[in-house]
Amino acid sequence: MTFDIIDITEAEVEELETVRLKLLRTAQQNKNELKHKLESELAEYRRITLNNNVFDSSLYAAVEAELTAEYNYQVEILKEQLMFNMSLGEPTSGGETGDSGSDDSGYLVDYELSYLERYIQVRDYYLTIEDPNERLALLAADEVALDYLGSYYNTLFNYFASLANES
Repeated sequence: MTFDIIDITEAEVEELETVRLKLLRTAQQNKNELKHKLESELAEYRRITLNNNVFDSSLYAAVEAELTAEYNYQVEILKEQLMFNMSLGEPTSGGETGDSGSDDSGYLVDYELSYLERYIQVRDYYLTIEDPNERLALLAADEVALDYLGSYYNTLFNYFASLANES
C-alpha cells in the first residue's frame, strides 16, 4: 500500500509499531475511499454535462471545485486525526472511551472494530492459553475485555467456562 496521507518514508513505515501502522493503514484506506468517491462523482457529473451539451460551461468547473474542496477538507480531518492518534499511539473512535490497548492485555484494543471482530480477536488471544482453567481465570480478571466486548463478554466467558468444565 502506498501511504500518501502524510509525508512518511518507507523506512519510517517499517519502523512503526503495530498500533501506529494500523492507524496509518486505516487513515490511508479512508483517504483512498474519499478519492474514489470524488472521482466517481466527477465522472458521473461529466457524463451528465456532456449528455446535456453544457460541459463547456462553467457549471462543471464550479461543481468540480466544490467537490474537490470538500474532498480536501475531509482529507485534512483524517490527517489531523491520524497525527493526533499516532502521537498517542492509541486507536480511538468517535466518542467511544475505554482502555486504549496501552495496558498489558496481550491483544490490541481497537474500538474501530465491530463487536464480532473484537470477540474473535479476544477469543483467539485466550485460545493461545492451553490450560482451560487458567484461561477462564485470566478472562474473569480481564476488566479490559469486559469493557471492550460489551455484551459479547458473557458469551465468551460462557464458551471458555464450558471448555473448562469439559477438562
